Amino acid sequence: MCKYFSLPGIKKLAYINANKLPDGLSLIAISSAPVYLSSPSVEIPFTGAPSCVATRSNTNGAGNETVELSFQSLLPLPEDVPVSLLVTDANNRTFLIGTKEKPYPLIESSGDLGSPDGESATTTFTITYKAPKALIPCVYAQ
Repeated sequence: MCKYFSLPGIKKLAYINANKLPDGLSLIAISSAPVYLSSPSVEIPFTGAPSCVATRSNTNGAGNETVELSFQSLLPLPEDVPVSLLVTDANNRTFLIGTKEKPYPLIESSGDLGSPDGESATTTFTITYKAPKALIPCVYAQ
């Protein structure tokens, strides 16, 4: 059995140093307890319309989620620390992708140099994360 869903319109993206997150967030989310975060974050300016798609599957009684977040940005993401991402949708719901524990979200990027008529150079990011609870609803207070 597989379920597919996507977030309705993303209005804000940010990243958090995964090492600054509390332990066991995935277990808290699986238990349906509220997840509260206050770790400092850095907003990610993006262009175009980002997309966030999640797929839930159940294999031999074990549930798993896979999330794929795609967006274009003019600025790079850090490569020296593991990051988790905060996604705020059009309904003002915030979700966390990634936790303090490994495996971390896989970040792939590809660059576009823009065009001579003045388009900016952008980087397309595709973040993939797989966990028992990969798209964690949270309350974020910065």
